[in-house]
Amino acid sequence: MPPKTHHQKPTKPPPPPPQSTHLATVELKQTILNSLSKLTDRDTHHIAIQDLQTLIKTTSPDSIPTILNTLFESTSDTTINKPTIKKQAIKLLSFLCASHTQSTHTHLPKIITHIVKRLKDSDFGVKDSCCDSIGHLSCIYLKGFVGEGEKNGGSVVSWFVKPLFEAMSEPNKWVQAGDAMCLGRVVDMASDPPVLGFQKLCGRICKFLNSPNFLANAALLPVVSSLAQEF
Repeated sequence: MPPKTHHQKPTKPPPPPPQSTHLATVELKQTILNSLSKLTDRDTHHIAIQDLQTLIKTTSPDSIPTILNTLFESTSDTTINKPTIKKQAIKLLSFLCASHTQSTHTHLPKIITHIVKRLKDSDFGVKDSCCDSIGHLSCIYLKGFVGEGEKNGGSVVSWFVKPLFEAMSEPNKWVQAGDAMCLGRVVDMASDPPVLGFQKLCGRICKFLNSPNFLANAALLPVVSSLAQEF
């Protein structure tokens, strides 16, 4: 009789050594920074955007924290007075979420909080990018909540509105106006918002409108109109 053969189960490849992982992280970060720096040159601007979008689309979930941290640093670095870089880095945050929706879900509160902080930037283009990104994030994550999902949807709504309401308490008319505009984008671009989560916004908004410390009523009133149309 022929001898019995034993089939060995395929073994998983060993994880890369820490040094290799660290080098890969450094290289990824440097690649992103190099592409961002090319955004300021008209001749390389379009190519740089394509390179960054391709990198984000093809990246593995393990690389998402590195990409996020690099984009965060690029938009918050006070030594970089280049609105073009900041604007595109903010837009790439929502592009990353659109490309890897499930993998970025746990990072969403941090992403939103970071974008809201950037509303303090003096450049109007940066503020517009913040509003656009918040709107796109609302479209991606505030949809399809029914039944039990309504409760989870309310939690996601709070991820958006909590940092916005906190920032609207600052005694700065331009910051308040930017936050109100972002809140409007959240409401207008939500694909299928949780009703209860949005209904709770009305009371908070009315408190701001009645407060003598809130100076951006003109920017907040359209949000009331949008909420009225939703319900």
